[in-house]
Amino acid sequence: MKIVLNQNGNEGVFELMNEENKAVGELTFIVKNQEQMIINHTGVNPELRGQGFAEKLVLKAVDYAREHQLKVLPFCSYVSVYIGRHPEVQDVVK
Repeated sequence: MKIVLNQNGNEGVFELMNEENKAVGELTFIVKNQEQMIINHTGVNPELRGQGFAEKLVLKAVDYAREHQLKVLPFCSYVSVYIGRHPEVQDVVK
């Protein structure tokens, strides 16, 4: 599986793509004021849950935030819980 970024202006989505190049998971976000990355949704197809794919999407978003010097606002409950449990990514939290 690979993760690709599709972005349109300030809105973006990291998509988890399967071998057939179909999206089977996603993490959506909005960049506000070129300072904040509002993550508003994370989802993975039910048959793939429990395999760490949502975590991979979050880590990709964290890398993106670091690379672009953005602070993450986790409006998505999964991302909020993940960040709370992983101190190694809390440097990107607003």
